[in-house]
Amino acid sequence: MSELIQKSSENFDAIDKLIEQNLKAPVIHCAYYSSLQLIIHYSYEYSKLTEEEALREVKSKGSHLFYLNIYVKEIRKINARNASQFYKFFTNFKRKRTEADYYNTQIFESDLKQAKKFAQVIREFIRLIHDEGKCENIYNIKA
Repeated sequence: MSELIQKSSENFDAIDKLIEQNLKAPVIHCAYYSSLQLIIHYSYEYSKLTEEEALREVKSKGSHLFYLNIYVKEIRKINARNASQFYKFFTNFKRKRTEADYYNTQIFESDLKQAKKFAQVIREFIRLIHDEGKCENIYNIKA
């Protein structure tokens, strides 16, 4: 198993434990990174870039969007409209993670539930593509 897939699973598994301990910012952080790590894993598969090559490429770009763009470019081949929706969904999640990590804003229980739901939906979207070859509308996925 890829180390990135393992890390993704560990971050996802940590969500409920962090919620139980009322550790709010790490919930959103782990939910987001559990999704991003899967995207990075599949981006390496699609692009055939090595980790070293990718790291050189991302120096002048944001690494999260670099990997997201590789991933979305590939899933556009399956369904362009749903790939675009996935991009919007993920960048919205990225914005929420940035606010939780870097801004002086309060995090509510509803934010934690939303972050967990976002991660579940993204993980299911990715699973459907890679296990079943289906590129679903991300807004229709039930997690």
